[in-house]
Amino acid sequence: MSPAFLSSIASRWFVHRWQLLGVSVASMALVFATFRLAPPNLAFVATALTGPVIAGPWALLCACIWFHPERGNLQPRSKIVGKLPPNLQAGIRWYAALVLTLFTVAAVAVWPVLSLSWL
Repeated sequence: MSPAFLSSIASRWFVHRWQLLGVSVASMALVFATFRLAPPNLAFVATALTGPVIAGPWALLCACIWFHPERGNLQPRSKIVGKLPPNLQAGIRWYAALVLTLFTVAAVAVWPVLSLSWL
């Protein structure tokens, strides 16, 4: 995914950033409670769902915070990245886009497949 694509996602989801944070934190608490209170079989199934349930909203939250066109931390008008040379700014945005894409694919697609294959 390119930084421009992530900026379009961020502009749509930015108003929901607090809900995304809430879903991620609530999911972490629910998974922790499942590990503490559930039988081992149910805890293993919860492990398979942990990646998509926690990391999906977290990845959208990171996209909103990093790539929002006006308020993103990686945009040219930001306080830190905006002071760097334009080529370095572009490199940082592309690197963040690549890392966020790999994180999303690993957590949402690879994690459940590997977890369920180990059942």
